[in-house]
Amino acid sequence: MGVNYTIAQVRRSRLIMPANSAKFVEKAWQRNADAIVLDLEDSVPIAEKAATRRQIREQVAMAGKGGSDVLVRVNNDRRWLWDDVEAAVWPEVVGIVLPKVESGVELLQVEQQIARLESERGIPTGQIKISVLIESCLGFLRMDEIAGSSERIDSLTLGNEDFLRDAGIQDCADTFQALLQPRMQLLFTARAHAKTPMGLLGSLAHYNDAEAFAKSAELAYKHGFLGASCIHPGNVEILNRAFSPSTAENETAGRIIEAFEAAVAQGRASTTFEGKMIDYVHYERAKKLFQRAAAIQAFELKKRQARQSQGL
Repeated sequence: MGVNYTIAQVRRSRLIMPANSAKFVEKAWQRNADAIVLDLEDSVPIAEKAATRRQIREQVAMAGKGGSDVLVRVNNDRRWLWDDVEAAVWPEVVGIVLPKVESGVELLQVEQQIARLESERGIPTGQIKISVLIESCLGFLRMDEIAGSSERIDSLTLGNEDFLRDAGIQDCADTFQALLQPRMQLLFTARAHAKTPMGLLGSLAHYNDAEAFAKSAELAYKHGFLGASCIHPGNVEILNRAFSPSTAENETAGRIIEAFEAAVAQGRASTTFEGKMIDYVHYERAKKLFQRAAAIQAFELKKRQARQSQGL
């Protein structure tokens, strides 16, 4: 197995910006998102796709000014896909978001084009990652095949609205639990393949209800997800907070590490901590939490320094 993206990558917030709207893209770098996605897909009308594609390289430089990772969401439609990928792969880009993936074969075809463009444009081999969106029943049933098809895949996300439509499930309060099993299966698949599991336990479309959005993100974190997308800048810090270890979690992890190491020094591989037994499982989990907290802190510093260099 190659890179473990659950450790190596910080992608708590992925802010999706319509690439045909200059006023949104110009301010995106100020929002402190871990990643900015320049969208060529759902947010761009068909009549504007070609013109928007021609603007992508200039927008990439603009979006990256604040230290956020920059990605481009392409159309997974043969009318536009290859031209979109051609427009999206540049040295300043860290990856593409590939929607509506339904097989490992189609993903490998995209990977071949990315590899060619990396070679032609002087981009380090393997720099351009692929963030996969599962948005159909067929894609869901082939998720394990898809996740294992390429080392470039860094994350898996369930596209709620498209998936509900394809499954014939109504999007309402009565069917809220219908997506729990697909979401958890996606998480298990992502973890098994060392990819970042991304998503909310709710819909990103309800961006204007900050309390509900935060609750959805906090629940997702408790269920093992490491980040999510948003379509409104006001949701970025909600995601950054929700998918970061809390102060209480960090303090508890520190005490677990201290208690367990003290036990090991006395020749024991388990001990009692706050009335409960802990062993190597708890110890390793606490260390992993510390590791993630440190990675987040380092990434936040990188973004802050980039914004300061721009006078913000």
